[in-house]
Amino acid sequence: MMRVTQDEEASVAERTDLDDKAGEQAPLRRPRWEELPLVPDSQARSAWGVFGDDDELGGVNLVSADCAVQAAALVRTGRSFRLDLPLEYPSPPIFTREPFRHEVFDIAGTSFLDDRIDNLFPQSSTQWDALSHGYLRDAGFYNGFSRDQVFAGKLGIHNIAERGVVTRGVLADVARHRADAGNPVNPEAGDVITPEDLQATLDAHGVRLQSGDVLCVRTGWMQWYLGLDEPGREKVSEKSRTFQGFALPGLGPGPEIAELMWDSGVAMLAADTPMVEPWPTAARPDGSPAQPAEMLHMLMLVLLGIPLGEFFDFEALADDCARDGRYDFLFTSAPLRLHGGIGSPPNVLAVK
Repeated sequence: MMRVTQDEEASVAERTDLDDKAGEQAPLRRPRWEELPLVPDSQARSAWGVFGDDDELGGVNLVSADCAVQAAALVRTGRSFRLDLPLEYPSPPIFTREPFRHEVFDIAGTSFLDDRIDNLFPQSSTQWDALSHGYLRDAGFYNGFSRDQVFAGKLGIHNIAERGVVTRGVLADVARHRADAGNPVNPEAGDVITPEDLQATLDAHGVRLQSGDVLCVRTGWMQWYLGLDEPGREKVSEKSRTFQGFALPGLGPGPEIAELMWDSGVAMLAADTPMVEPWPTAARPDGSPAQPAEMLHMLMLVLLGIPLGEFFDFEALADDCARDGRYDFLFTSAPLRLHGGIGSPPNVLAVK
């Protein structure tokens, strides 16, 4: 119903060479957004089958060896920036997750120490969402995988971890751009960052998206959150558990953002917020409520296969980019090799 057929694949908008773990694959013909099949009763479109009927990587297929080589050429100073938060942040955890417990102990009969972590939620801090993170009730998970298949390990984060991510990263510092334009992003409201906002920001940065990129979007939410005192962070956590009075800035409306990401060849999308998309969910351009398939999580993870990153910390990187005017960089990520994992800390570096 939502799968790209061979006839549809013949209508070609882009040709992309892919690499897998073993070597070169045949060139892929990738349709444009408008050529993808519509999801019934929505403005969403599906890319199921574009990368093969059994594909579990989605957009990460676009991260080729050439992407790594070209990104390495962006390194000029060797300055590196860790984009993960400390593992214990946010503190207290957001949504229904719980704090982990870290214990250091003596190894009996030796002069060595060991430690262990209990109750760790891999998506509690900075994270990648695996393609198994969400599903549409009437259709299933990305590429049509079933709940039983996902519980058996399909679409897990190990698919990304086993190859790693080495490619070009692009920072869209929407927070700084909109502040300079006199229209700052409100971190305490459902402020919608539109495709026009993104494009204007990228134009101001003098950078253009290309196939295989990881797009990093700074809304300013993380800067605001890290500036809160403990009672302030506790209030955010409490609101997030019930969604009463909870609001977040983010990218929307979903279909328009998805079109920009797909047609630009973005492999992965990361933001400095808990959800990437706004909360409450952005309405359609005509003001009507978005359908479930039009939520950005469903569009990106389930329909297009583009992994989402949340709780990223772009603050030091953004300051450096503003100083030297360079908003693209070598981006590396090595998620945990956790078979069937629904998410993982990204273990991510930006190198300039």
